[in-house]
Amino acid sequence: MKIFLIVFGLSSGVMVGAGVIAMLVLVGLVPRISHVSNTIPFIGVYERLLIIGTCLGSVLSLQNHNLKMDGVIVIIAGIAYGIFLGFLSSGIAEVIDYIPTISRRLKLPTICLKYIIISLIIGKVIGSLLGWIII
Repeated sequence: MKIFLIVFGLSSGVMVGAGVIAMLVLVGLVPRISHVSNTIPFIGVYERLLIIGTCLGSVLSLQNHNLKMDGVIVIIAGIAYGIFLGFLSSGIAEVIDYIPTISRRLKLPTICLKYIIISLIIGKVIGSLLGWIII
């Protein structure tokens, strides 16, 4: 029974991870982020690091390890993670043209778009801080 659970869990994790990576690659998120950040020659490096990070994150989440790090390292890692998530969410929103579609459907004037984007950013930051500090 344990062998079945190991194989089932491993195959399920591989399928979900492959789906996430495929979605990011097929949507063209990595090339778009590299274009915005003017680092187009590093697209292959970004894709490899995304796959390696996903695999390492999956393995570490399955293990019961406590990483003892200095406060400075935790701050640097947290900032890097936040930058990555910010790029990821803004890239996905830009690729699927979420904000222009919503503004057309709600018939908002274009002058309001910058305020909508700023309010989304502020809401995400406040929600993240509340989630990390309080919860």
